[in-house]
Amino acid sequence: MIEVLLKDAQTLINSGAKKLSSVSNVPRLEAEVLLSNLLEINPIKFHTNEITVSQRLVNKFEAMIESRYKGIPIAYLVGKKEFWSMEFDINQSVLVPRPETELLIEQAVEVFGNHESPKILELGTGSGIISIVLSKELREPIITATDISHEALITAKNNADKHNINDINFVESNWFDSIKNEKFDLIISNPPYVDKSKLSNKELFGIDMEPDIALYSKNNGTSDLEIIIKNSPTYILDSGWLFLEHGYDQAEYCMTEMQKVGFKEVSNCKDIQNISRMTFGMHTNE
Repeated sequence: MIEVLLKDAQTLINSGAKKLSSVSNVPRLEAEVLLSNLLEINPIKFHTNEITVSQRLVNKFEAMIESRYKGIPIAYLVGKKEFWSMEFDINQSVLVPRPETELLIEQAVEVFGNHESPKILELGTGSGIISIVLSKELREPIITATDISHEALITAKNNADKHNINDINFVESNWFDSIKNEKFDLIISNPPYVDKSKLSNKELFGIDMEPDIALYSKNNGTSDLEIIIKNSPTYILDSGWLFLEHGYDQAEYCMTEMQKVGFKEVSNCKDIQNISRMTFGMHTNE
């Protein structure tokens, strides 16, 4: 008979947290998340139950701790991430969702909450989180969601299925290239806006595991923002809106460029760190 070796969960969590202490602000929490994912239990049970772990899972846990230590985001290791109190499947073909992106949705719900069937175009949908949440929060929206990455669109479609959303039109497209003769009440996007050359090694840790195409943009991070802003008027209905997430130092750029192409009521919102994180405005045919 083969003896099954067991280890105490708390001992494993302590050792994992110690390993991650130099790379994480919340090493114990991350260790608990990784182990609870392997055990398929709620992390709260580590504080209420005595739990033992088989050697097979110990080996897996230690391998995950090592991967996290090397910079792989938690969301990639567990294959999921919470956003807007919903769980989404996440993999290395898509960006890991950030809390600040919820600003885009909050503003969209505020502006379009009373609209019946608003037409929405999301550019660069990634894992699909923005379109999927808007599909649930708004009144029968008509949503087209694009991405240049075929793999990202597969992930987005899987997430839509996971949340029983079957009416988003996912389109493979380099920004507007596949959008023909259509106009929308809202164009919304969290595009690449990071200037990689400005990042320190510490800032690159972790995010260099995420897809470059979803993060980095040329010309101080403004190239893709520029493409979206300059082309949006062609695809916006009269009195339609453009919502853009952007970098901490790009609010003035976005406001100026949007005003140049005819957007009115241009404003921006700050995230919980008091950083201007999104800019929005309305376009009229006047």
